[in-house]
Amino acid sequence: MRGEEARVQTNAKVAVFPCESYDPGLLDRCIAQAAEDAGFPDITGKRILVKPNLLKAAAPEEAVTTHPEFVASVLRFLWGRGAASIQVGDSPGHQNGRAVGKTSGILQAALDGGADWVDFVPGESRPAPEARLVKSFKLASALDDCDLVVNLPKLKTHRLATYTGAIKNLFGLLPGLAKSSMHLRFSDKIQFGTMLVDLGLSIKNSFHFLDGIVAMQGEGPGNGEPFPLGLVFASRDAAALDWVAASTIGYDPKKIPYLAEAIRRGGHDPDAPKIDTGSYLVDKKRTKGFKLLPYTAQANASLSEIPHYLEPLAMRFLAERPIFDKERCIGCSACIRICPAEALELGRLKDGKYQVLIDDRACITCYCCHEVCPVGAIAIGKILWRPNWQRKRK
Repeated sequence: MRGEEARVQTNAKVAVFPCESYDPGLLDRCIAQAAEDAGFPDITGKRILVKPNLLKAAAPEEAVTTHPEFVASVLRFLWGRGAASIQVGDSPGHQNGRAVGKTSGILQAALDGGADWVDFVPGESRPAPEARLVKSFKLASALDDCDLVVNLPKLKTHRLATYTGAIKNLFGLLPGLAKSSMHLRFSDKIQFGTMLVDLGLSIKNSFHFLDGIVAMQGEGPGNGEPFPLGLVFASRDAAALDWVAASTIGYDPKKIPYLAEAIRRGGHDPDAPKIDTGSYLVDKKRTKGFKLLPYTAQANASLSEIPHYLEPLAMRFLAERPIFDKERCIGCSACIRICPAEALELGRLKDGKYQVLIDDRACITCYCCHEVCPVGAIAIGKILWRPNWQRKRK
């Protein structure tokens, strides 16, 4: 085995507990039990950074962000375990973190819970000695002032990554536009996943509570539908947690390249990872009726096997692209601001409606536009022909 894969496989512990609602009393008991079972560390006198999912401004019931009651419960747990200080923060892709925190209810939950709110700004470069692609990351400076990162992802489907949970949520430790630059640098879906694993493995002191009480299905991570999954996941091992959670909603994690790589680099065999879930038997607990997205990275990876001169034709038949709905578009330009490839432009039709114009040659299919659209005006699909008004002209 190569380098970081040459570890001795050890059992990873993932605690999974049923939790049917965000009732504070029920949540407190569930968080405490899950933490205990998953081996939560001693944090007496420690400085904690809590990292929820703040994708974009959305109400809690939309399941776009970590639920504020979930954050509040974790804060009560951390104070009860002797934390010296707690900061809460994230870095949304195109909106102000405090504004997203206010709309989602997480800002108020943090302040009511006695934590300090922190806006992520770039810190010094941090080495990633086990990385394959990125040997250092300029992550949020808040990491310099903490002893433990408590990661609070939301369980969701994801157009780019297929599934998003603990590993993908750590991507938010890259402040602001640094995330867009990574999308542009690693436009290949497989390489982007490898970068996510590089980043995740570089965060050594971390613990993960996954909010799967109400998950997101369908067009995740920003425009899907809430799904009452009724589960809380906890683990020291982000890869193992994601493996169990993705399996629970019906995915085969081996078919999600970044999850397979993460579990392998953590010292596990993807064909038979040694993950201890206690009495929770994944094969018997798979959720039925959850709307899954296709295995995006694998589908797009097939393009790399096609001769270069056939790529333009192949892109039309094989690659999924953003599709903009002029009937829904409100002209907010969120998609344009976040596009790392600068492939989008806002136009206006004769009837006064807005239309996003796209340069197909520049688009890197990162789906950032799809993530942030506040009105669900962007779909993803295969397009054999675009009308002239939907092609951006140079």
